[in-house]
Formats: sequence, C-alpha cells, structure tokens
Amino acid sequence: MEKIITESDLIRVEIIVREGCNFSYKTLKSLLLCREQFPEMIVRVVDIAESGDNRRTLGGITPSIWVNNKLWFLGSFSAETFRTRLSLISAPQAVPNQA
Repeated sequence: MEKIITESDLIRVEIIVREGCNFSYKTLKSLLLCREQFPEMIVRVVDIAESGDNRRTLGGITPSIWVNNKLWFLGSFSAETFRTRLSLISAPQAVPNQA
C-alpha cells in the first residue's frame, strides 16, 4: 500500500544558484537525485541574478539550500548529510496492515 502524500507531508527544498557556478549545478543534480528516495520533496531553483530572493543567500554565497524555510547548507553540500536529515523529517512510509 502506497502512502498518499498530503500538503503537510511536503518537504520544500529551495536551492539558490548562480550562473556559472559549477558547484551549484552539481548540488542541484544531487538534490534532484534525492527525489526518488523522498517523493514528498519538491525542489525550487532560484537564480540569484534573476530573483528578488537574493537576501536568502546570506551575502551572495551559492549554493544556498533551504529546507522548509530553514537554512541547511551555505556554500557547501553533503549529499549524505542531506539524506540523513531528510529521513528525520520525512513522512513515515505506509506499513501494510498486519492481521
């Protein structure tokens, strides 16, 4: 039985990138790969040059990764740490009825 994902289950991930920043692009690729493991995760990409959200980069450092409006990474990224932290806030998987 597959769990239905509701609005309250969503994990909102925002990555702020800068054009030409290869580390931003590598980080984005890692985030997108995580969606298979965490289907409740939605990713929003914000280009620092084109957005009014520039204040969220804290001095223009990219990539900046925000999860549910909390800063998780600033100028660095660890896929392992990201997955571990996501698993702590992820919606529990549905467990089949054991009769």
